[in-house]
Amino acid sequence: MRDLRDQEFTYDKLAGRGVEQARLTATGVDPQARAVTLADGTRLAYDRLVVAPGIDIRWDALPGYGEAAAETMPHAWKAGAQTTLLRRQLEAMEDGGLVAISAPANPYRCPPGPYERASLIAHYLKTKKPRSKLILLDAKDAFSKQKLFQNAWKELYPGLIEWVSLSSGGKVTAVDPAALTLTTDFQTYKPVVANVIPPQKAGHIAELAGVADRSSWCPIDPVTFESSLQLNVHVIGDAAIAGAMPKSAFAANAGVYQPANGQLVEVPGSGGVSPLDAPAAIRAAEESIADGWFRTITAEAFG
Repeated sequence: MRDLRDQEFTYDKLAGRGVEQARLTATGVDPQARAVTLADGTRLAYDRLVVAPGIDIRWDALPGYGEAAAETMPHAWKAGAQTTLLRRQLEAMEDGGLVAISAPANPYRCPPGPYERASLIAHYLKTKKPRSKLILLDAKDAFSKQKLFQNAWKELYPGLIEWVSLSSGGKVTAVDPAALTLTTDFQTYKPVVANVIPPQKAGHIAELAGVADRSSWCPIDPVTFESSLQLNVHVIGDAAIAGAMPKSAFAANAGVYQPANGQLVEVPGSGGVSPLDAPAAIRAAEESIADGWFRTITAEAFG
C-alpha cells in the first residue's frame, strides 16, 4: 500500500541538536574498560553505554533454513532487500497460487507482525489474485490480538486465510528451499511463495557487550533498563527482556508500564484493544488514528 521509500528516514536532523554520529559498525565492547571499538579501529570511551541491538535471525534454529535459504524463502523480518524480495515473489505468482507464512514461537520482534502481514497479503490477493490462498503455519496456540484478527479475516477474507495452530500441527519443523517445501509434524506444504519467519535472538552486539544471557536475550533492571549482567550498560528495544512490554515500537512509544517485582508490568487501564463488534465508522476512525500515529512516531524518532 506504500512505496518502500515512504518508510525510509534519515538521522540528518540530529546534527543540529549537537549529536555527533559515527556511521560505523561497533565491533567490540569492553564493559570493564568502558570502551566501544568501531569498525575502523576507533575506540570510544563512555560513562554510560546505551545499546539497542535489535534482533538477529537464529540461522541454526530451523533445519534447512539459513542465509542462503532466505534468498528463496524470505523472512523479510529485517526491512530492505528482503521486503522487496517477498513483494516481487507475490507479484510474480500466478493467480490461484498458495502463499505460506511460518510464524515462530515467542519471543520475537513484533508479536502481531505475522498476522498483520497475513492481513496485508490477503488484501493483495483479494484485490489482485482472488483465486489464491494463504496458509499461516504457527508455532503457537494463541497470538496477539487474536480475536480481532480472526474476526477481520472472517469478515474481509472469508476462505482466503487458513491459520494452523501449534496443537493442530502448525509448527514448521524443517524447510527445503530447493523443493520449496515446509514440513510440520503432520504434513508437508509446497507453496508458491514461502515467507519463513524464523526464531530470533538479540542482535550480535549484545553478545559482544556481554549483556545477553542463555536465552539469547538481555535481562534488565525494569527501572533504569541497565543490564543485569553488565554495569553501566543499558539495553533498550527489541533485545531487552522487558516483562509485559512487548517487542513493539508502539509499546515503547505509547504503552504505560511500571516496575513490579523486578519486571515491567502494564499499568491497569492504560491500554486495551478495539471492540470486537465495533461498527465500520469506528474502524475508519482507527485507520485515521493509525496514520496519525505513524506520522507522530517517525517525527519524534527522526526529528
